[in-house]
Amino acid sequence: MPRALIVCSVLLLIGTRSWAQTGPVLGNALAQLTPQAAAEKGGLASPSDQDPQAPPPKPDHPHWSNLPIWGAEAAARGHRLPLPFGAGATFYDARQPVTIKDLKLAIDGSEPVSISGFAQVEEVDSKQRNTGVRFDVWLLPFLNVYGVAGHTTGSIDGVVTVTSVPAVGRSAQDLSLNAEFDGPTVGGGLTLAGGFAVSDWHNLQTFFLADVNRTMTFLSFANQALIAGTSPVATVFSTRIGLLGDVGQGARASIWAGAMHQRIQEVVAGRVAGGSIEFIVTQFATYPWNALAGGQVEIGRHFSFLAEAGIGRRTSVLVGGTFRF
Repeated sequence: MPRALIVCSVLLLIGTRSWAQTGPVLGNALAQLTPQAAAEKGGLASPSDQDPQAPPPKPDHPHWSNLPIWGAEAAARGHRLPLPFGAGATFYDARQPVTIKDLKLAIDGSEPVSISGFAQVEEVDSKQRNTGVRFDVWLLPFLNVYGVAGHTTGSIDGVVTVTSVPAVGRSAQDLSLNAEFDGPTVGGGLTLAGGFAVSDWHNLQTFFLADVNRTMTFLSFANQALIAGTSPVATVFSTRIGLLGDVGQGARASIWAGAMHQRIQEVVAGRVAGGSIEFIVTQFATYPWNALAGGQVEIGRHFSFLAEAGIGRRTSVLVGGTFRF
């Protein structure tokens, strides 16, 4: 196989990464303040302040699982805790550039050699979509842990510039890269959450979240030109701050803004199908940070639906729903 075609085939792996964006745990997943707790936290008038004869609100009955830990103490202080278990589904669509730092080839088991002086790929465009399911549990009133599983599909596009060699009469050449990939994705993470009352108008509260998750995707390529020797891993950290309030009988809504940092696996390896050529690619996300903006609607204590957009050079759309029990 000509070296230029080998380079093109190898670079099809570049830009593929594991799906790691998961829906934030909001609203129903926050420890919600009753008017009594709002009075304690924010100095607002509680019903017992307005009517001395009114009995204090009763805390929620303990969940059969006795989760979250310390939930009874939190409920006694006036917090209405979320139901501890959640099961949901999400759809995620994203696009981002990936920078190629180096590409090494090895033939017949030889020592890998960098070919950056022969072929240059500054950046490729990666697109991916994931449909997944998620199960989470509140272990503590402020700590949620979860697992995710799904299926990722996507494509990568870029241009390989093969440098010219005048001594042998070879001129510079641009070779197009285009490939589709897919594979199952698994992973997990944890969320820390907190909040406090800010106004008795619609029981308005502010909240903040910090989330970290790690996922792995087992890739395969549609044209089978490459065989991946590495299952790409992605680690994502995100933080959000927003407002949560009542919008109707038994319904609440929230809006938020935040930021996300993504780290994709920097070194991936594999081989060209049908040959003895192995490769090692060193890569990184060109823009690891991007902004987030989103919102969620809760219907009672059991159902919630969210939508979130990623803003910046890495763009994304996330939609999902959760049932708590």
